Amino acid sequence: MSSNLKVFVHVPKTAGTSFRTAMEDSFGLEAMAFDYGPDSPKTSPLVRDLVYREDNPERLWSELQAGGVRILSGHVRAERYVRYCDPENIMVFLRDPIQRLVSEFLHFQRHNGYTKGFDDFSHDTAFIDRQLQYLTGCRLHEVGFLGITEQYEDSLRLANEQFGWNLRNLVLNTHRSDLESHYVLKGAEAQEILELNRQDIAFYTEARAELSRRLESICTSMS
Repeated sequence: MSSNLKVFVHVPKTAGTSFRTAMEDSFGLEAMAFDYGPDSPKTSPLVRDLVYREDNPERLWSELQAGGVRILSGHVRAERYVRYCDPENIMVFLRDPIQRLVSEFLHFQRHNGYTKGFDDFSHDTAFIDRQLQYLTGCRLHEVGFLGITEQYEDSLRLANEQFGWNLRNLVLNTHRSDLESHYVLKGAEAQEILELNRQDIAFYTEARAELSRRLESICTSMS
């Protein structure tokens, strides 16, 4: 199942747009394919045809490989494509679950015409433990590249060292240039959101530890 084609699981509001654009700039659009859903203009025509019209992701995978595509990126769960590649070819960024949730809510208000309040949004099962949903079928220690939004610069350095890349540090698709800033929830609301997303929080904590281990390994190998 060896393949040079990598899948970037673009979890919403994790600095994924910055990372994807850095890859586009470095590799060229001809080396990229996109799966952002059937209605997104970003989705590649081949993906739209073979995944959403023919329901044949296996054929898509074969054609992308034959066409020399290096990266398949999208708001897509890993389980759609992980059966066709080794977990080491999966790439993902994760973010503090509560910060990510609030950021996605604000994005939905600004760009998706969402009119309900944060309480409705945060209790929608589609947005609970969201990052864990995206990586169903993957174990963190097996994922080829793991980045953390709050450690974006270190994560980018890890990707460049790990794959021999030279990606630029970009900050895109955010209303705040400082990715380490925080949205603040208080009192009972905060406690309820923490409880609702306890699995995602544990997952994120594990991811931070895994990133630290990988960064330490890179530093050791360079010394």
